[in-house]
Amino acid sequence: MKDKLFVSASPHITQNNGGVRRIMIDVLVSLCPVIIAATFFFGYAVLINIAVAVAACIGFELLYDAGINHKFKKGCLKNASIKDGSAAVTGVILALNFPTFVKVEAWDFNFYDPRIHTPIVSDMIFSFDTLLLLILASLFAVVVVKMLFGGIGKNFVNPAAAGRVFVFIMVGLAAVQTVGLGLDASTGATWLEGKVTPNGSTLLNMLIGNTGSAAVGETCAIAILIGFVYLVIRKVIDFKLPLVIVGSAFVFAVLFDGLIKQHLPIGEILPNACAHVLSGGLLFGAVYMSTDYATSPNTDWGRAIYGVGTALIAMLIRVFGGYPEGMSFAILIMNIVTPLIDRYVYPRPFGYVKVKKEKKKKQDKEGAKV
Repeated sequence: MKDKLFVSASPHITQNNGGVRRIMIDVLVSLCPVIIAATFFFGYAVLINIAVAVAACIGFELLYDAGINHKFKKGCLKNASIKDGSAAVTGVILALNFPTFVKVEAWDFNFYDPRIHTPIVSDMIFSFDTLLLLILASLFAVVVVKMLFGGIGKNFVNPAAAGRVFVFIMVGLAAVQTVGLGLDASTGATWLEGKVTPNGSTLLNMLIGNTGSAAVGETCAIAILIGFVYLVIRKVIDFKLPLVIVGSAFVFAVLFDGLIKQHLPIGEILPNACAHVLSGGLLFGAVYMSTDYATSPNTDWGRAIYGVGTALIAMLIRVFGGYPEGMSFAILIMNIVTPLIDRYVYPRPFGYVKVKKEKKKKQDKEGAKV
């Protein structure tokens, strides 16, 4: 087999780079600092959410294989697609895209400390509302977005981003604010909602994660950067795409928010742009969702367009839209645009020489005479 050549559609994942399973293990390893930081700031409910989301993603993929693909009849779990680890990665990323506790006004499934007669947020053991939403998001991400289109590598948008947006549109994600370990970190109230003028202390808190966050995975910038470095060293992702997204978002934050909307003084424009980069899901989305092989362009120039477009849409939603965070929507929109980018942005074939117009007209005339 090693002496044979194969022609296959992108993304090209071969055993030379460890195969799909090796890549997914690397992604899970890179997410460990993010999980540790989220658990430190928001408590063990984060681990419960991750466990439920991973179990739901794996379970739905197994059920799909059993009911639709009938793989269990050919060898039970040996032929199950969950062996590649992509379902587990989707579950972890999906859980990290959620707050610790979510309360849906129409539901009343939250569990509290039975010793407290008047339940408050800090007395919550875990939120059953959150778990139900994670299961629904997992169902949509794995079955609708991934498996119905052929499985890993054939999904047209990022499954985790699609699952989060699906749940947000469905119930609005009315998040309950909760405080972890007596620090300032909370899920629900973010800097993007208040937009106070950031200072050095504010930016430092955003960097280490001691600040409000709409999702547990996006709170600690340092943890995300550690995961980014690991993925780059392991050659799992191209470092240029996240840098293009972050750099473009910084520029658009200066232009849209600092100059056009708020007319900030010169001394406040750059700190405000830095706060935009460090808050919300910009860093997390740039590293873990925009770099999906199947939904990002195949060329450097294509990825540059993709990155600038993602940052542009996200900042337009943040600054001029009615929703303080727009990264997930931006990723999904650019995922849909990716086939168009790949169609018109492609490398020049080796040895290609551009034919001049006069020469081309002459060749066409000679061809017409023949």
